[in-house]
Amino acid sequence: MSDPAEYCRAVEAYLCKKNQGHLIRLVGPAFELVRGWATEGVPLKVVMRGIDARVARREAKGGRHRALQIEFCEDDVLRALDEWRLAVGPTMRSEVAPHDAGPDVGSTARPARGQSLPKHLTGVMSSLTGLLMAPEPWPGLHAAVDRTVRALDPLSAKVKTVRGAARAALLDELRALDDTMMQAVEAVADEAALAQARAAAAANLETYRDRMTEPAFIEATSRAIAHHLRARVGLPRLSAD
Repeated sequence: MSDPAEYCRAVEAYLCKKNQGHLIRLVGPAFELVRGWATEGVPLKVVMRGIDARVARREAKGGRHRALQIEFCEDDVLRALDEWRLAVGPTMRSEVAPHDAGPDVGSTARPARGQSLPKHLTGVMSSLTGLLMAPEPWPGLHAAVDRTVRALDPLSAKVKTVRGAARAALLDELRALDDTMMQAVEAVADEAALAQARAAAAANLETYRDRMTEPAFIEATSRAIAHHLRARVGLPRLSAD
């Protein structure tokens, strides 16, 4: 949906539905906010997912509430956008973006909070160790995680001293190790988990299928499946970017 006015009307209608029919008009700052999402290529489904998350949190608190305004959904929309960007990867984003969307359709996403690489790796190792201590959701997962921990050990030992090109090389190594870990996790995942991951990937990508080349669709599907499995198991992202 590339027409900002049509996009805004769709968001307005969805917000009205979530407010039990209470009409919410997008005017002033609210209209500019949503029009910005449209111009920058944020998928409408992502905005709806963000609204759903905000509504679910509000309903969990119970009690009576005023009609929900779109401005209060902004953080949830941006979180949903972050998740979508991780799932579909850069190739697909460039294919589904409007021609005038600029170099990065995810530019509305909040930048990651600054964190040192040593602190990041410490958190990763802690998360992976915690997974090894928890019940195994399917056979083979612990073995895949253990191999990752063993591969990370020498990297975490030298991470405090690397600079410049050496640091860039270390980041590349972490990205490669993350890919290897997720391939191993997918290889041992049980059929039920894989079926759910494939269904989630198909649902996320169905809107964009006719605008993607076959290689881009295959890559995006693979990323989306990995994203679903990562979230289900609680695996940290090894790379720091």
